[in-house]
Amino acid sequence: MTEDGERPYGQWKELYHEVVSTNLCTGCAACIMACPRDVLNYELASYHPVNVEDTTPFDDCIHGQRGCDICTKACPRFRVWEVECDEALFGRARTQDEVFGVYRDVLLVRANDASIFEAGQDGGLVSALLIWGLEHGKIDGALVSKVSTERIWDADPCVVTTREEVLATAGSRYTYAANPLAMKEAEERGLRNLALVGMSCQASINGTLSARNVAKYRRRIGLVIGLLCSKSFTYEGAMVGKVQNELGIPLDDVAKVNVKGKFIVWRRSTGEQIDIPLKEMHAFTREGCKLCPDFAAEHADISTGGLGQSDGWTLTVVRTERGSEWIKELADAGWITVRPGSEDPAAVSLMGKLASKQRKRWPGDLAPERMAPAALPVAPAAAEGTPEKH
Repeated sequence: MTEDGERPYGQWKELYHEVVSTNLCTGCAACIMACPRDVLNYELASYHPVNVEDTTPFDDCIHGQRGCDICTKACPRFRVWEVECDEALFGRARTQDEVFGVYRDVLLVRANDASIFEAGQDGGLVSALLIWGLEHGKIDGALVSKVSTERIWDADPCVVTTREEVLATAGSRYTYAANPLAMKEAEERGLRNLALVGMSCQASINGTLSARNVAKYRRRIGLVIGLLCSKSFTYEGAMVGKVQNELGIPLDDVAKVNVKGKFIVWRRSTGEQIDIPLKEMHAFTREGCKLCPDFAAEHADISTGGLGQSDGWTLTVVRTERGSEWIKELADAGWITVRPGSEDPAAVSLMGKLASKQRKRWPGDLAPERMAPAALPVAPAAAEGTPEKH
């Protein structure tokens, strides 16, 4: 409680009016995952949470009136989320010159196992991390996304528990899946130690769960892998409208998509690569992405992306102690090859530029006065990309 008796995080009513209705909501679904009363649900058309209880108006909650504030505590866009996340994870706020967040190391990484490398979008690091964790008892499942069985080339949240399932869900979709929603399935299956793979907005729950002591899920999520991301696209606009209807490419003929300065589609039947200028895709940007300031998954344990200027390597930003431990264990065991991020200075520079540019999307002030003064250079920086799955 604050000195005047107010709860510092309010309840669903405050979350709805301050975040959801203002489109600060990214659709990450952390509030739904954490809701102890199951009164919040996900609206796919808007990528927003909705209140489904029938005893109060849509913008209020009977449990919130009685003191429940878990949804606001879990939200990684509610009030002073950035500083709270920084301080919980790193013991301090980021400095003014840490344009892509606090980090320990920047690396270029690739998986050594050919099957993992070939299944991955870039260097296969995310898949290698998940398979290593599953096969060595560090996790018993992971919250990821898969290609939807009902909406071809859309993405759905899912749980993976085996090497085969990890490899089957590898790769990028560039439509949006609220991966924390898969926590419900994980709970039903009795899985208690999980990795979360998600875009920047989803990775930030690593900080909010810690900062605001949402203990149940803070203890359950043993590693957070953030995907460097500038935006994702609506399924109906990008895949159905642009790719299928305008370009005449049946979605079941799409073998792979990627974003490398342009939106790239490969046809399954011919192997043809179709390059679409990004400016033609801007109209299909999700609303929740337009105000998101976090390009580099600043609150993940490990941030990864395909921004590297040489193909086949995952640009990797190691941020926390447990992230460092995972990378070291895989490297020591020969699962991954690691190079300094400084070997790709163009990628490092590009990540900084994109991260700095994206911070300007936030409609308010990300409280630079709360940041520490610019610090001396720490370690070589690395680069980012649009969302790389595994």
